[in-house]
Amino acid sequence: MNRVLHICVAALGCLLAAAIIVVAVPVPHAAEPVTVSYRSDLAKLIRLAPYPAVAPARLPGSWQPVTSGLAVGGANGAGTVTWLLGYMTPDGALALLGETNASAAAFIRRMTNSGTALPTVRLAGQAWSLSSTPSRGQRSMYYTSAAGRTVAVTGNATWAQLRQLAASLHPVTG
Repeated sequence: MNRVLHICVAALGCLLAAAIIVVAVPVPHAAEPVTVSYRSDLAKLIRLAPYPAVAPARLPGSWQPVTSGLAVGGANGAGTVTWLLGYMTPDGALALLGETNASAAAFIRRMTNSGTALPTVRLAGQAWSLSSTPSRGQRSMYYTSAAGRTVAVTGNATWAQLRQLAASLHPVTG
């Protein structure tokens, strides 16, 4: 009987210790975004893209690149090159740059989540089409160049932030 009592007291002690740990140790909050380097993807884009590539230049340091991906061929079709570069803005919103030589209509539909068209704006000499997808809190700007490159900036960032990203785009070469 003494041994059973000892085991019960030990088990109760373990449960109490576990309960204290669960209550006392704070739950970690969402991790800070990890800044990524997109240099490798950009170098590959410049080398592989059959169109004149563009990339952000002179964005403030408070804009954190958080994702970059380059797709060659694949779901977009043979001979296509698609680059997606995501930023976290200073206020924590997301802004994504996408550029491709894939089918413009399909790419725009995907990038805008089939957003509702808004009036076109001119920015740095380029006419940008606008769209909004309120159910997702998404705003988008896009154009297709004569060379067949479609560029889109989209996200839950403000219109001003999307315009800032779009205005920062400059041609890049190797």
